[in-house]
Amino acid sequence: MDLKTEGAQTLLAYWKSQKGDGRLPSTADLDLVDLAPILSNMVIYEHDGSDFTVRFFGTEMVRRLGVDLTGTKTSAFIDQPFGKLIIGHLIQVIDGPTMLTSEYHSQTNEGPVLEMEQIMLPWANEKGEAQCVLSHVTRTSGEDATLTMKLEESFIGLINLQTVSL
Repeated sequence: MDLKTEGAQTLLAYWKSQKGDGRLPSTADLDLVDLAPILSNMVIYEHDGSDFTVRFFGTEMVRRLGVDLTGTKTSAFIDQPFGKLIIGHLIQVIDGPTMLTSEYHSQTNEGPVLEMEQIMLPWANEKGEAQCVLSHVTRTSGEDATLTMKLEESFIGLINLQTVSL
């Protein structure tokens, strides 16, 4: 996978270091201290069979979206284009299990459009089944750190999607 950002590369390298013998890495081995340099742009989702819960929502994500989604069920966003896109990607990652990267354009509340890169990686529960998804999202364009993303309307234009079956 061709990743543009250091954060996505760091998460993928960590995921690979925790993966062994062709299996998914276990959430039991996940240590967020190891990911401290990139935590601000991370989201951790937990799959409960019919929905996903946001278990961790990084501080940069909170700043960029203007809301902390920790504890939120993704089904709350199913009627929004943003929600449909993210939920579709999460289902694909868990059901595959699959590694997924995407690049997209995101409209901001202030007007400019940002290019974003996202990676989603599955993690297994104690039974070895895909249950959690660790995601890193960061912009690849736009220097203004004060820009905030729109959630209320169709603001995302997917420009590249890559998946790798595991």
